[in-house]
Amino acid sequence: MTMLMKISRRACVATAIMLSACAAANPGSATSATGTAYGDFLAARYADAQQDPTAAVHYYTQALAAAPGNRALVSEAFIAAVISGSPQAPALAQQVGNDALATMLLGNQAALNGNYAQAARQYALLPPNDLSGLLAPLLIAWGLAGQGNSTAALATLQPHIDDGSPFGGVYALNAALIADQAHDMKDASKYYADPANNIAAPNLRLAQIMASWQARQGNITAAQAELAAMANTHPGLAGALPGLQAQIAQPVISSPTDGLAEAYLTVAGSLNQPSQAVLRLTFLHFALDLRPNLAAARILLASVLTDSDGKNPQAPPSKALLRSALDALQPVPATDPLFGSAAAQEATLMAALGQTQPAIDLINQLLKTYPNDIGLLEQAGDTLRGNNQFTDAIPYYSRAIAQLPNPPPPEAWSLFYDRGISIDQGSDWAKAEPDLQEALKLSPNQPYVLNYIGYTWALRGENLPQALAMLNQAVSLAPDEGAIIDSLGFVNLKTGDTKQAMQLLIKAVQMAPDDAEVNAHLGDAFYADGQKLQADYQWQRALALKPDAKLQADIEAKLKQFAPPS
Repeated sequence: MTMLMKISRRACVATAIMLSACAAANPGSATSATGTAYGDFLAARYADAQQDPTAAVHYYTQALAAAPGNRALVSEAFIAAVISGSPQAPALAQQVGNDALATMLLGNQAALNGNYAQAARQYALLPPNDLSGLLAPLLIAWGLAGQGNSTAALATLQPHIDDGSPFGGVYALNAALIADQAHDMKDASKYYADPANNIAAPNLRLAQIMASWQARQGNITAAQAELAAMANTHPGLAGALPGLQAQIAQPVISSPTDGLAEAYLTVAGSLNQPSQAVLRLTFLHFALDLRPNLAAARILLASVLTDSDGKNPQAPPSKALLRSALDALQPVPATDPLFGSAAAQEATLMAALGQTQPAIDLINQLLKTYPNDIGLLEQAGDTLRGNNQFTDAIPYYSRAIAQLPNPPPPEAWSLFYDRGISIDQGSDWAKAEPDLQEALKLSPNQPYVLNYIGYTWALRGENLPQALAMLNQAVSLAPDEGAIIDSLGFVNLKTGDTKQAMQLLIKAVQMAPDDAEVNAHLGDAFYADGQKLQADYQWQRALALKPDAKLQADIEAKLKQFAPPS
């Protein structure tokens, strides 16, 4: 079958930016609350299941109003509050008791109030094991720095820098920032020499920090090279380069609360396991509580909420999460160097929420500043194509292709593939096929290109032996892709191998039971095999799955023409 859905290919900007969670209380323990409390508790749990933490906080709050002493409700409400960034989280933290996240949050609140001594005492209560044991020295050190005691802060971090742990570069970087913020140039210079060798993956924050230090030491050339190398590694951030260079000599950290925010951002960016999603959200909200204008944290937060950085694969994000991600990005001002990256991410979220035209309008605004940005042009084409506006998508893909070097790089296959699909959907295969062949030339083992060409040839009754070979290759490359197995079954049907077609199409329906086209093809196979009742059933099922107008008309014609005798 033809696959029109876009595979996410653009390098995620958030991944370039750069403690065990408290166990949820046993839901059964809430049953002692009043009926009203329990009803609100169930509503909160349902909101959790629907990926709507903001609504969950609302219902937990109502449940607590009815049963104010229920510790199970307090615990659940606190977790929902911290992962949603609710302003109710600090009050709930006071009630939770011995909890690492609550301890951190109370320390953050003390720092925001200027009471760094109290903040340091809070952070010192963190257990020495798990992630909190890694994070505590950073937080304590910044609490000491806030008291004007940078010497004690550096002494807190030094043993962790010396112990050879993989996290040593992070401690050294924070030591450098603390010394820099305290105008201790000797120690700052010593520690800045360390993190670049210990943090292997180049990222925006490290590049900004190192470039700022080098620029303020008078080495503008090295500072600019640092940012340029980062942009080359992460092309999605190339548009931010002029703004970053304009601010190159500004300190990245201007206060101890900024330092605390940076520590939380660094740790959130380093968490990779699906089980750590709650911690990532929590630490990013902590960072933004401490420093609301930290655009890098906003971009990463939006990515974590929607899993667009691919670290925690799960069901597609709910509309509530998409809206939360959009809310996280909208405060980034146009004057911020990362505004373009944030706005492009906003456009993606708008499109996912069905707001195609506002998304295109926003991308077009960005294109006024970056008219030759291939990523933005591709995003506009993808957005329109995702809304079946194929004709409107073609000019954007053409503009992007016009920016490619000659010969195009292998990764440019996607642009030719997308433009070819868009042209073909306008029923002009003669113009579409050269683009798809170019995509195949650039990426000969790309299963989706092999599938599209092979399946289209089969539909048209052309080049069937080549189509069969292409689709066999595609299945070998993507054996779990039901749509491609369907295509191979369809071409087998077209070449007269009904038995093989039946086996493949039954498997395809098992893999994609709700796909109208796959079910319709199985109906065709049943009919070709003489099983007219089964064919009728399968076509009726395909019709019930709401196919597009063209497929619907084709199925209805078959049902009318080949209806089994009554």
